[in-house]
Amino acid sequence: MAVKLQRQRNNRKARREVNVHQNRWKKGYISTIDNSRRDTQSFSDLTNMEIVQDYVVRPRPPLVKYGVQPDKPVIGRTNIRYNDTRSIIWMMDDAGTGKLYKQTDGGAFTSIGGTYDSSAWSMGVQAKAKLYMYNGVNNLSYIKLNDNSVNTYTSLATPVISSVVKSGMAGSAYTHYYRVTANNEVGESIASGVGSVTSGKIRQSWIENTDYTTTTWTAVPGATSYTIYYGDKATDTFELYTVAENATISFIDYGTLAENTFKLAPEGNSTEGAIFTWMYADAKNSQIFGVTKENKLFYSAPGTGDFSPYNGGGWVGIDEDGDTKLNYVDGFRNGKGDPVITVSARGAAGKGKLFHVSFETLTVGDQVIVYPNVYEANGQSGTYAPRATLKERDSLYYFTGQDVRSTGTSQNIVNILTTDTISQVIEPDLEKINLAHLHKSCGVSYRDRLYFALPVGSDENNEIWYLDLSRKNAWILRWPIPAKDLWLYEDSNGNTHFCALVNNKVLEFTRKGAQTHQDDGVGWRSNVGFSSLTWDEDGLSLGSIRNQYFKLLFPKGTINANATGLTRKGVTTSVGSDSYTVTTTPTAYDEWVYDMFEYDEDPGVVETYGKSVAVLRIKPRGLLNQLDWNVTADTAGSDYTLSAVSTRGFAIDQLTLKTGV
Repeated sequence: MAVKLQRQRNNRKARREVNVHQNRWKKGYISTIDNSRRDTQSFSDLTNMEIVQDYVVRPRPPLVKYGVQPDKPVIGRTNIRYNDTRSIIWMMDDAGTGKLYKQTDGGAFTSIGGTYDSSAWSMGVQAKAKLYMYNGVNNLSYIKLNDNSVNTYTSLATPVISSVVKSGMAGSAYTHYYRVTANNEVGESIASGVGSVTSGKIRQSWIENTDYTTTTWTAVPGATSYTIYYGDKATDTFELYTVAENATISFIDYGTLAENTFKLAPEGNSTEGAIFTWMYADAKNSQIFGVTKENKLFYSAPGTGDFSPYNGGGWVGIDEDGDTKLNYVDGFRNGKGDPVITVSARGAAGKGKLFHVSFETLTVGDQVIVYPNVYEANGQSGTYAPRATLKERDSLYYFTGQDVRSTGTSQNIVNILTTDTISQVIEPDLEKINLAHLHKSCGVSYRDRLYFALPVGSDENNEIWYLDLSRKNAWILRWPIPAKDLWLYEDSNGNTHFCALVNNKVLEFTRKGAQTHQDDGVGWRSNVGFSSLTWDEDGLSLGSIRNQYFKLLFPKGTINANATGLTRKGVTTSVGSDSYTVTTTPTAYDEWVYDMFEYDEDPGVVETYGKSVAVLRIKPRGLLNQLDWNVTADTAGSDYTLSAVSTRGFAIDQLTLKTGV
């Protein structure tokens, strides 16, 4: 008997109070750290949840339809602004052909037309009053926003010189050579064959309006202008003059114009327009940049869509025939903060490269030559997902296939651009992303959060994850939403709509006037969970948890709390649950007061209110080594804010986990 009393007294001495408070989850979602070693300020599950206020959680905003819905499969989208009105240009699959449509403020769709590949996702960049369309399949085209006309670039034929006639010059000691090219808004054709005429004077000695030549050529369908080249050698003809309009097919050379000796007659044709996989328009000077599958970066002459190297545009090869593939271009900065064009190249196994392109000048005589200077940025990583590459807080955020990177700046001997991993806490989730289809992912930055729609174990986007920059880069996932596209749209009233294309429906995340906890009228499941609470730093002791409380703010619908425990022998079992269903209370009396109302009098509408606070209580059963908890809701109309979880009881240090015994 004495032995028995002694053992009881020792057990009491070994008891320690358990009083765990969880009311600020600063770490967000973490999957890299194993259960029982988890920080109590993190979550193991945040399905359809978001972190709000001071690091507490609430079911995410519901999705509701925004505006008139598309009646054809959507295969592309671009936002535009013209004449102080913002609109969306849609690409839709119209019976196997990509067609363009315009929509403003969610109103009716207006057909624009065009002919595009129906299997490729189309995007566009706006420069001045033109929207340039690209999809990696079709040649470059653009929409003139003043009349919504679609203009497709087609390769121009080479002009043919029909005659070169001299006037006022006798003799044949000198030969004058001419060539002509046809131009459109994106480039220049191959120069014509040489036309020539002989005279007795060099061109510099001609008498103005007396000595001259007239060059005539055949019209080229689709040309917007023609450029004449002159030289005193058949092999070297230089730019002389550009004749506007297609109807003019002759040029009189009076000998007064100087040749541009830095521009030879072109031997290549740039009038068809490149096939771009990604484009960027620099707002500073309306210069357009685009990358192709051939690892070329094209750039236009400022203020134009002309990529001809003979007209101020051009292209430069970057890692041509190398082990990376160009797939993204944007305006960014180098490590010193200087504005540069930044190009991403995807490599293999999560590798790749970033390149900076700056435009340098070289002065030769009175001519200024502008040329691209390409140099590799620090860090060996490039994006796998151009549409999910986001620029925020003067950094680029992107998926590499192995992790999520963010560019920063490090000051060393010189300032360099660094690419730091920001996804260490979700590595097991990253491994589930389908890398073969990661290029389909998309993203948007909104209210200091970065939202990514990703293909997680799927061939198509099926989950949304977000990174909360305002809350120390906390990750929140997952929202099981198959969003093919994400974007922000500002309507004519200045309201911003956070939209998603889901199952070919245009939906908006909003709490304004929307039924909570449902998408387009269909309820969904939310789950916030923690795994696992332990009672000592080694996670070995057993504990007797008397009560676990869940404080809910503004609860609506039905909310459930569940607890699961790990027994002394390592068996996981359910140890308790509780649920709450909102009830309402009338603001008036439950019974009529005789001297105030007659029994047959209509009292009108009796207002009701729900509880602003609810507490769920679980009394876990048995001695437990670990305790997991989660809060769920499944019905449309449910809502709550999880303010705090309090776990109370005591631990017994002398009783430890014993598995396999």
